[in-house]
Amino acid sequence: MRQILLSIFVLFLIGCNQNEKFSKAEDLSAVAKTHFTASNLVITTSEDTANNLSNSTANTGDHDTENILKNNISDAEQSNSAALETLLVQINETHDDIFDVWDNNFIPLYNAYQFDGLEVEYAADEITNLNESYVKLEKEVENLSVPDDLPAGEQLRIQEIKDDLLLAISNRSLAVIEFKSMLGSDDVLHQAFMDIHIANSNRYLDEVKEVNAELGVRNEELITAK
Repeated sequence: MRQILLSIFVLFLIGCNQNEKFSKAEDLSAVAKTHFTASNLVITTSEDTANNLSNSTANTGDHDTENILKNNISDAEQSNSAALETLLVQINETHDDIFDVWDNNFIPLYNAYQFDGLEVEYAADEITNLNESYVKLEKEVENLSVPDDLPAGEQLRIQEIKDDLLLAISNRSLAVIEFKSMLGSDDVLHQAFMDIHIANSNRYLDEVKEVNAELGVRNEELITAK
């Protein structure tokens, strides 16, 4: 009888040990599962993760701010390019107008003078028209507005162009004065001075054309690069 009771007690202890093992096994499984999840999804500790998220948000904000600044700069540069393009077109038109007035009004006068077919009254009227045309062109050049937001270097180049245009007009006007003096005098110096003024005017106009084209190419490259 004692042996039977002892056997039953031993079996009871074995059963308790097995239940305890199963219980511990379940706990370890849960821990193992949590550890697996943590090792695969949450690489850093929770505090580090929070810091990383915070830094990531900050970096995103900085990136957005940088994009806004870039867009604003791009818009400003685009505006400058458009303003410069308009100004260069005006300069080119004034440059051509100086030649057109000369070709249409002065050349016929000079040709008539060369062939002794120039009437004094007609010449006086045409010379007055020439002078008025160049005074008008001179005001157009003086009224050319240089945008304040253009780079300093471009502003300087535009001002140089304006100065050259004014000098070209001035030399054309001086040439007309010499031509007028030729009508009442046989002094060959008037012809010589007239030729010098015309040559000077052409030189200034060539410089205008060159610098204007240079600025146009640079502006086109800037637009293309955007």
